[in-house]
Amino acid sequence: MGFLNKMFGSNNKKEKIIARNPFNLQINDIVDYDLVEYQVIGKITYNEEGYLWYDYHMFDGKDHLWLYAEDDDQVRLALFRKLNADHELYSRLQAETPSVIEYEAQKFSLLEEGNATIKVEGKVGARDNQQVKYWDYETGNGDHISVEKWGNELEISVGKVVKESLLDFYPAR
Repeated sequence: MGFLNKMFGSNNKKEKIIARNPFNLQINDIVDYDLVEYQVIGKITYNEEGYLWYDYHMFDGKDHLWLYAEDDDQVRLALFRKLNADHELYSRLQAETPSVIEYEAQKFSLLEEGNATIKVEGKVGARDNQQVKYWDYETGNGDHISVEKWGNELEISVGKVVKESLLDFYPAR
């Protein structure tokens, strides 16, 4: 039998499946949130002077969602939806990025800002090695606004902190 296995190869080799978490998701993996399965269709790795964080573009067949994952002494996860480009926040933030943003009767305070270089995989609407300027705002109750400037293009997303225990991760089949 050994001779035949060498000649024709063995089909008994099993691929080792690596458990998924918010920091090793791959294209086509599944993220289950609130009884909805989202397929990872894109991934952005942000790099700010060696510090990394991730955004995963997910799609369930009708809705797009972004999972933000960062490990800065503690794991921080949030789910975001992009605002339509015609939302009034775009015109307000095109010229300046204030220290406080009012949105849907809430005040969001500037938490941090910076510049990062990105690495992309899959469908994310960006390209490798682009530079992005970002501003992160929060309320204090877990609501967030992310503002990113890609060249002259502005992108605004609204999200909420989510506990990892509310997410299930499955490797692509």
